[in-house]
Amino acid sequence: MIRFSKMADYGVLLLGHFTQNGNALVNTAGLAEQYHMPRTVVANLLKEFCKAGLLESRRGLHGGYRLLRAPDDISLLDMLSVIDGPVQLTDCAAEDIIHQCDYSDVCHSRSPMRAVNQRIVDFLGQMTLSELMNDVAPATIAPLDTSTSTTS
Repeated sequence: MIRFSKMADYGVLLLGHFTQNGNALVNTAGLAEQYHMPRTVVANLLKEFCKAGLLESRRGLHGGYRLLRAPDDISLLDMLSVIDGPVQLTDCAAEDIIHQCDYSDVCHSRSPMRAVNQRIVDFLGQMTLSELMNDVAPATIAPLDTSTSTTS
């Protein structure tokens, strides 16, 4: 079954915190204490979000972190990709296949699995941090165009 990692859960929770604090700087220790997370986990996640351009950091006595982009401009896909890498349901779902499946010569599910993978990527790319924090109904995805598929 599809399941996001615990680190992804933590990351979404932490980024959500920033949407509720406006432009205020938030420090690692405060976040770790408020959300009962190990400080090293919080620090590592925030560092990765900074590298990805989702957060900015300021050093010093009154330093901390804040969103670099508006919550409407940060997708769930952006957040999850920073933590867990690209969404890939199966080895063959990615466009740039590194690992060739032992069953590629007889497999009929590669193309459909790529379509499923793409629909999930599209959905995650449409869902914004703002939507997640405002409990707004998620964006809908257009139905899969099956007019080009063949049946046997």
